[in-house]
Amino acid sequence: MENNIEIKFKNQKQSFEILEEEIRVELNTVKHKLKYNITLDDIKNSWHIENGIVDLKTMRLFASVSFNIFLIICCIALLNNAPTNALYILFLLSFLPFVLIVNTNKKVYEEKHIGSSKLFYFIYTKTNASEVDAFIKLVYKKQNEFYKKKFFLIDPVLPYNLQYERYIWLYNSKIINENEFEVIKEDLDKYFNFNINNIQQ
Repeated sequence: MENNIEIKFKNQKQSFEILEEEIRVELNTVKHKLKYNITLDDIKNSWHIENGIVDLKTMRLFASVSFNIFLIICCIALLNNAPTNALYILFLLSFLPFVLIVNTNKKVYEEKHIGSSKLFYFIYTKTNASEVDAFIKLVYKKQNEFYKKKFFLIDPVLPYNLQYERYIWLYNSKIINENEFEVIKEDLDKYFNFNINNIQQ
């Protein structure tokens, strides 16, 4: 799978690209016009769904159309000597389609938010859900590779306990398997035992 995804929904656009140690994010949505990078270690293994919001331009357009239709109907009703109560009913009927359109538009899409200190969310619709989910899965895979590259080694400067705790964390997080954990622990023990023996001599 490619390391990037581009989402277009009506007049909204999002693009994400996975780099070596971070993700480049570009948002051009109803809520945000932003461009920034998120480091892979800033992404948490949590997510939630929020409802999308209506585009203000769309709302203004529908409001304007509804208001104009209402004025035309009122003019026709007044020319035909319609009762005052009829004008109230016409007002409600002319704005009912506007309310329905706005409500429907809100339910058309959702936003899938991934835990991070920076905004990290995807426009999530029925048509792009599988593509978005596959990209999120790839993000977590790349994050695991990043952690493995960063922590799955023996550092001569760091104390034994700190390194051992890192390997435990890698194992508990399922970034490394049991066999890999046993091998690195054995190598760590050998390294520190060898150095302690040399110091004592």
